[in-house]
Amino acid sequence: MNYNVDYEICTIIFLMLLLIISRVRKRLVDFQSKMYQIFMDVCFVNICLDVITCYTDSYYKEVPIWLNYGLNCIFLMVQCMIPMMVMLYIYMKVQQIREGKRYFLILAALPAVIAALLVASSPVTHLFFYFDATGYHHGILHSWLYVNAGLYAICTTVYAIWAHKVIRWTQAVLGIIMIMVTLLPTIIQFFIPDYMLSGIGTALTVFIMYLTNENSIMYIDVTTGALNRQAFSHHIKKYKKKNFPEQIFVLALDNFKIVNEVYGIAGGNELMRMLVEALQKQYSTSAVYRFGGDKFAVVLKETTEGSKELETIRGILHRKWHLNDSDTELGACICLVHSIHHSEESLEDAIEYSVEQAKRVGKGQFIEITENSATEISRHAAIEQAIINSIEQDTFEVHYQPIYDTKQRRFHSMEALARLQVPGYGYVSPEEFIRIAEKNGTILKIGLLVLEEVCKFYKECRLKEKGIAFIEVNLSVVQCMQEHIGENILQILRKYEIDPAMINLEITESAAAYSEERLIQNMKKMKAAGLSFSLDDYGSGYSNINYLVDLPFSIVKIDKYLVWAAMKNETSKVILENIIAMFKKIHLDVVTEGIEDLTMAQLITDMGADYIQGYYYSKPLPKEKVLECLEPGYLKQL
Repeated sequence: MNYNVDYEICTIIFLMLLLIISRVRKRLVDFQSKMYQIFMDVCFVNICLDVITCYTDSYYKEVPIWLNYGLNCIFLMVQCMIPMMVMLYIYMKVQQIREGKRYFLILAALPAVIAALLVASSPVTHLFFYFDATGYHHGILHSWLYVNAGLYAICTTVYAIWAHKVIRWTQAVLGIIMIMVTLLPTIIQFFIPDYMLSGIGTALTVFIMYLTNENSIMYIDVTTGALNRQAFSHHIKKYKKKNFPEQIFVLALDNFKIVNEVYGIAGGNELMRMLVEALQKQYSTSAVYRFGGDKFAVVLKETTEGSKELETIRGILHRKWHLNDSDTELGACICLVHSIHHSEESLEDAIEYSVEQAKRVGKGQFIEITENSATEISRHAAIEQAIINSIEQDTFEVHYQPIYDTKQRRFHSMEALARLQVPGYGYVSPEEFIRIAEKNGTILKIGLLVLEEVCKFYKECRLKEKGIAFIEVNLSVVQCMQEHIGENILQILRKYEIDPAMINLEITESAAAYSEERLIQNMKKMKAAGLSFSLDDYGSGYSNINYLVDLPFSIVKIDKYLVWAAMKNETSKVILENIIAMFKKIHLDVVTEGIEDLTMAQLITDMGADYIQGYYYSKPLPKEKVLECLEPGYLKQL
């Protein structure tokens, strides 16, 4: 019999080009990708064998009988496996999202394996094919090859339809199309056996897989050629499921903004591309990721010697990089994170945390995130999630600490303090969660939620009638920098019909130092509307008297550490006394914080402080409890 193999030869050329493109282009190396490469290789071998056996079968008299049997056995065995591999590929697509079961894989492979073993027995049993004096003939089970393909097609179609609950409908439809494309040429060949067409279906299936799943553009950072953060997340997800420990070196380039200023954005991009190229040459294209901005990650096996790799990476960084006819050097903080210490969800948080810690220490630093650090990161993540939940559910608590008037000998005002309860950790200090909220941007919402709660409390409980002149509300660094912060605050006050004089905004020294220019503009607008301001924590940091000259503060709150120091030695006592006297002379009211007993209260009163705040009078309390402090007789029992 003479076969027409023209279509198969064209298919071989097409697949060869696809093989070359797939091997040359960068791609994400994972199990599914490897499976695709195997499938493509198998299809290529299958079509080549199809063409070869057509010629050897036609010239059976010239070809040794053992060679003909061998080539046909391999060809038909591979033919049995291809429908099964299509099904497993679609199955693996689903299992990216949902954990798979090994028994399914075994069950799916069983019919193909049995058919392949029966094919292998054909030289003896003649079940699928045989040769005699007249040439090549089909055996009694040869039709089973078509039945085998049909059964797998049906099973795969049913599975793809079921899987639309897990994957998108479009992916399920593409799976069905791949099955039909694979099967249709085979059916045509069954009715027109002279034309070899089965390879066309498998080649088109391979091409569809490449276009829809294996085209690696989505995983490549186009600027540097490294794998991108999406690829990193995909890799971590795969390897954490396998419980495969890795160590991740993170490079955060130092002062890369200066590089961009000197060489331009294009020059900076070229320098990062050269760095990535050097790292890929040292390791592999599948080990180097651009984590974002000027941060890169090198992912290695945990068994790799960390100290040796650290020196290797440093050696690459410290090379002379030739750019625009000049040599430049790169510096970076390097962080080492061990995947075994982190969950899939917390690993990227750990990387961000490690970079932040390294940058805080200084340029060119190395930090290794140990198991203890991982515990701290878990706490950080829990607090961050609790902040988000509290904002979404409006469950932030506000406690109030009354402030004592030393002249009138009664409570004069209160400070509102946000409180956050974190599952597994209890209440965490405002210093801790406010710092986290400032970094992730949620501080703006927290500030407005706290102000709303304060306004409700002041109005509902008629605090003015109870002698409370105003409530102090803290403004963070981030809030101070917002252009429309004054308008947002006044809008809430109008909503609850609160006189702006009833609210005093506390601003820390660090906030004043960080955003003085914007702060001056915002404070002037708000003061004109009737709001007043306190400089909080004076003496805790910068202690710059210029803030009091340039900014419209009416109250200064002296930090508790200055007060506690005055109780211990005479020099500190003299300093505190003169600070209070200085503020009084420039007509600023003085609040002293951290008063814990009667002796401290008496000393501060004698120094001339206007107001006293501390645990001696009351710790911060929920609104129901703080109202008890305003009852007649409360101060007498102290």
